[in-house]
Amino acid sequence: MTEWLPGSKPTDYDLELSDGDGYRTRFWRCQNCGHERNRRDEFREPCLETPGRPLVSDGGYAVEDSRTWKALTESMTVRFGTVGPRYEVDSSSGNTYEVDIAAGTCSCPDHQQRGVECKHLRRVLFELRTRILPQPDGRFARCAAESRRETKQDRHSR
Repeated sequence: MTEWLPGSKPTDYDLELSDGDGYRTRFWRCQNCGHERNRRDEFREPCLETPGRPLVSDGGYAVEDSRTWKALTESMTVRFGTVGPRYEVDSSSGNTYEVDIAAGTCSCPDHQQRGVECKHLRRVLFELRTRILPQPDGRFARCAAESRRETKQDRHSR
C-alpha cells in the first residue's frame, strides 16, 4: 500500500531534509492477519492467527466486516416500533424492517434466510450504544457501559 503522510519523513538526522508538507510511504499488509511491515521480505514466518472475523479489543464489531461497514455508512432511519424492544429501520433500499433487540432478530431477508446479525440490527445496536436512540424503556443510557450492559441484558432475557 502507498500512502501520503503529512509532515516530514522520519530520518536519523536532526536536520530538516525536506521542505514539503508531506511524504509518500509504502508498506505491506498481510491479507490473512492484517499485520503491517515496511518491507515485503519482513514476512518470514506464517501467520499464527487464523483468517475469519477480526478481533476487536472491546468485543464489538470489526469495521472490516461488510455488514458492520454497511450499518455505519448506509443511509438508514431508526425509530421506535410498536411495542417493547422493537425498532423500525427505513433502509436505503426503501424497505422498512422491524428489529427486535431482545430477540436479536430482524425482518429483513438477510437475517431471515441466513440467520446472521444483519446491518439493520447492528445499526439499531450502534445507535443505542452511542445514545442516539433511547433504550426500549424510553430512557437514554447515561454512559456507553450502561448502554452495552442493557442491550446485552435485553438480548439474553428472551
